[in-house]
Amino acid sequence: MNRNVFRSAGTGTSLERDYIYDRSEELRLFDLLTPRQIEVLRLVAEGYSTKQIAFKLGISAKTVETHRAQLTERLDIHDVAGLVRYALKTGLVTVDQPPLKQTNTPDVGPHGIQQ
Repeated sequence: MNRNVFRSAGTGTSLERDYIYDRSEELRLFDLLTPRQIEVLRLVAEGYSTKQIAFKLGISAKTVETHRAQLTERLDIHDVAGLVRYALKTGLVTVDQPPLKQTNTPDVGPHGIQQ
């Protein structure tokens, strides 16, 4: 068990927070995701927007949103920062990945139709 102590700024008091890291539980959760959900999670963690993910995968933005909703429900993680932390913990992405290239993603309208 790791024990991290956080000091509250200006008060001098300590707040202790215990982390119990159970790798087998994370891997079991990782196995709950479909290959497409894993792909969407990886792209979210890499910083791509919903429209960019839709364009990259050749699916509609609504479908990307559906995949994101399903994976957040299955993982019980409901914010982007939590998804990024999860992707890092499971090794899906690393902190050493190169930054996103600015691509000229065409304007994609509703239902993934290029405008």
